[in-house]
Amino acid sequence: MEASSVPDGLMVRGVASDADFNAMSAVQAACREEDGYDTARSGDQFRDGLGGSPGVVHEEQFRLALVAGEVVGYAYGMADGEDEDEGRVLWHDGLVIPAWRGRGIGRRLLAEAQVAARLHGDRRFGAAPSRVRLRAMIPETAGAARRLLEHDGYAVVRYGFSMVRPTLADPPSDALPAGLEARPATRETAMQILRSADDAFRDHWGFADLTDEDRVAWIEHPVMGQLDAWQVAWDGDEVAGGVLGFINEAENEQLRRKRGYTEVIFTRRAWRGRGLATALIGRNLRLLAERGMTEAALSVDAENPSGALALYRKVGFEVRKTTLILERPA
Repeated sequence: MEASSVPDGLMVRGVASDADFNAMSAVQAACREEDGYDTARSGDQFRDGLGGSPGVVHEEQFRLALVAGEVVGYAYGMADGEDEDEGRVLWHDGLVIPAWRGRGIGRRLLAEAQVAARLHGDRRFGAAPSRVRLRAMIPETAGAARRLLEHDGYAVVRYGFSMVRPTLADPPSDALPAGLEARPATRETAMQILRSADDAFRDHWGFADLTDEDRVAWIEHPVMGQLDAWQVAWDGDEVAGGVLGFINEAENEQLRRKRGYTEVIFTRRAWRGRGLATALIGRNLRLLAERGMTEAALSVDAENPSGALALYRKVGFEVRKTTLILERPA
């Protein structure tokens, strides 16, 4: 548990320049081994990816902790969506360089991130509904973060897995079920594809409808919006399913690997049980191999209702890390 006193000269402020986003990337790198993270964001990705989300004000949503002018930690908070049944979810993340832990900096940043998330929610959706929850997602190995959150009243509500396919050799068949065809995603069809993904995920835990503003931000996202990497199956004018994969080149360079992502795997209800997801995963893996990747990764809810975990194991993915999702009422 962190001490109640904070270092002399501690200053917390919003980001003011690209240098601040680069400092956030450096903090993340400094925490990777201690906390067990296997992902990375460049400064540009903090700024243009997360910072490009609808309604984000950089100075408000991103908070830096500095001691004697050195950035020693960061935090950010945003509204993750709003749903009639689930209410509003405010999510946040943050890190403190290990050498500076145990001095109250994490506690201060957590409070700043909570305020930032509330401000973003009010800006995007108006007055808060009766149910509002704060949510954080951390690796199971991030013990310091878990202790900090639980001390503030958070509890684990869900588990997820990070899975890796260590080779792209021998992918599953990419033959689509009869009557379906694959077509390249385009700017003109991307919005329909994302609406179809929402429809498929409606019965999953934590679902909240995206707004069209969210979908535009996704399409324009420098990593997630790689339309030429999306694999989408059509039945006439209807989207049957998809795998909205991508390659994070900056992350690969930083971590010295060749990983592609097999993410946002969905099949709409009318087309389930016919092997469509397996075929689309096969297409994704082949594309990643063609682009020089040597492995693939994805994330999955441990209690996914459609049997996704068993499917992913069947097509060669292995569980590498467990993720904790913690919540408390806002």
